Amino acid sequence: MKSFPEKHPLLIALALALGAAITLGISRFAYALFLPLMRIDLNWSYLTAGNMNTGNAMGYFIGAMSSAWAFSKVGLRRPFLVMLMISIVTMFLTGFVESAFVIFIFRLLLGFCSGYIFIAGGVLATQLSSQHSHQSGLILGIYYGGIGGGVLLSSILVNPFDHWAQSVGYDHPWQIAWIGMAGVSLVLFALLLKPVLLMSEMSETKVLSKERIDPKNNFWIGSGYFLYGIGHVGYMTFVIAMLREMGFNGNLINLFYGLLGLSMMLSSRLWAKMLERSKGGEAMGLVNLILTIACFIPTIMAFLDKTSVDRAEPNYLSLIFILSSATLFGSSFVVAVSSTTAFVKHNYPKNQWSIGIRFFTILFATGQIIGPFLIGFIADHLGGLPIGLLVSTMILLAASLLAYRQKSFVTKKSVG
Repeated sequence: MKSFPEKHPLLIALALALGAAITLGISRFAYALFLPLMRIDLNWSYLTAGNMNTGNAMGYFIGAMSSAWAFSKVGLRRPFLVMLMISIVTMFLTGFVESAFVIFIFRLLLGFCSGYIFIAGGVLATQLSSQHSHQSGLILGIYYGGIGGGVLLSSILVNPFDHWAQSVGYDHPWQIAWIGMAGVSLVLFALLLKPVLLMSEMSETKVLSKERIDPKNNFWIGSGYFLYGIGHVGYMTFVIAMLREMGFNGNLINLFYGLLGLSMMLSSRLWAKMLERSKGGEAMGLVNLILTIACFIPTIMAFLDKTSVDRAEPNYLSLIFILSSATLFGSSFVVAVSSTTAFVKHNYPKNQWSIGIRFFTILFATGQIIGPFLIGFIADHLGGLPIGLLVSTMILLAASLLAYRQKSFVTKKSVG
């Protein structure tokens, strides 16, 4: 008799996706919605605001580096669930502090948990996809698309939480928004708990191999992924702040971020077949090219229309361009991540999937450490956010060109 995960692989993938929604969609990328609120209230510079995400990326890096040892001791599901609970508690506690130092520590801790959750969830989703090869790309797409679900929920709820707190005279309304999103995350955790625990019925591959992968085999796609880590985070961290400078406020910001999240969720369907077919760097190269265009749109608008900051409402043409940027970015953003998982799955034996995903996660985290600091520094000292996002655009273009050079090299070693 088939187990629940064997009969309902897409439901299991959806449960794993809820974990990605909490740890990345809400705790990580919802920060872009919180940033303008916190920066004004706490009088932060763009460098300080960017450094909060640098701290998050540092935690992500430490988590990715240390996760292999933990997985070898206790497996994948336990760290996945425990780190989710720590993330929810940390988001809740963020609603009670004002100190930039304490918030930095909380961002670092959330990043640390994200490193564990994202790798564990990615390996579990990869194992699940290998058992259902005809739905392989869709299963991976659903998991990584969960990030978009978290972004979509954040776009719907963060500003209403903030506005309600303002209406009752709360001193720091963004704190109530963090508490509210922690509550939402707790509900998502309750929904994913039982399906993830049922995955114990599935046959497991060893999650830690004593072998190492050769970085030279992954040079081009690894270099592209590192630059993607630097380039994309400028957009995800600062685009909301720049849109506010351009005259976008309230419902328009919610619409932009909601469309971004919805596009992330739908991207699994759009890219599933290509992820199944692409065994080299073709998928990542195309993804980064699309991200380059998406990042360039608001950047060039800010340069060409200097008067937009003085307008009460942007015109319809600017609205169409900005929403196009959100659609392009959202439909491609998480695919860059899932393309590395697919690359590992296509080119390495099962006993090296965990170490392969960890390798790419470390590259990604290193790029994310550099990105917010770099773009924040440029925004403060070299001409504002448009210059910073122009640098992000150029970095994403370089990432695309490098990734396209990667060829497949299926390893011949058997699974241990």
